[in-house]
Amino acid sequence: MKEVLELIEQKNKEFAQLPFFQFLRDKSIHPRQRLVWVPCVIPLIMSVKDLNNCILRNEPTTDPIQKIINFHSYEDGRHWRWFLTDLERLDLDSPLKLSDTLRFLWGEETQTARLLAYNLVASTLNASPAIKLVAIETVEATGIVAFSAFAEVGQELEKITQKRNRYFSASHLAVETGHVFGEIDNMEQLLENVQLTEDEKVKAICIVETVYNTFSQLVNNLMKYAHNHYFEQPFCKTSSLEESLVNK
Repeated sequence: MKEVLELIEQKNKEFAQLPFFQFLRDKSIHPRQRLVWVPCVIPLIMSVKDLNNCILRNEPTTDPIQKIINFHSYEDGRHWRWFLTDLERLDLDSPLKLSDTLRFLWGEETQTARLLAYNLVASTLNASPAIKLVAIETVEATGIVAFSAFAEVGQELEKITQKRNRYFSASHLAVETGHVFGEIDNMEQLLENVQLTEDEKVKAICIVETVYNTFSQLVNNLMKYAHNHYFEQPFCKTSSLEESLVNK
């Protein structure tokens, strides 16, 4: 497993250098505008709920690795509630017709988020505990990069709105950096000592590569979305919004 963990560390350093994270920290841009892309990740966030509850968790079990995974699934499987709370606090909870909502959730804007969710399910469905653990470690590593930036912009927004964020917050970052296997002593050494078969090692490397490639594509697309949409009307492209203002 040590070789796989080293690959995750290398990929995570590259992931952290993507322009999206510089954009999130650009204080010359209104914090709402830096989070205008949030609806685009709805399919991923809500799918993680099912991933934890239906795919990763396996009870009862005597396998020590699966027990760790089960512990993680209960903690991580409830973060979607925080996300829904913040949708309202970010003023992104405006009503849409059901048909328009479905068009958006299964539209081009959310396609990469859906693909990432599908990849995670495909990689872990009926997989060995060791492979599930690799997937979790990979996603959690990207999460620490992302939530470090989310927490900063979330704190800026809290000063404006006087509303405490739950998902885009320092408290969520603290959970992300501590909860994965936080109550287990010597977790890093335990992970390094996990023995992978040659077949599992190939699968593990494939998972790491796929997750980072898709996550990178996702955040690049989120930045494009932010450049093409105003936070006042997050579901309307800037060109369409400008045309409507001109025609008034």
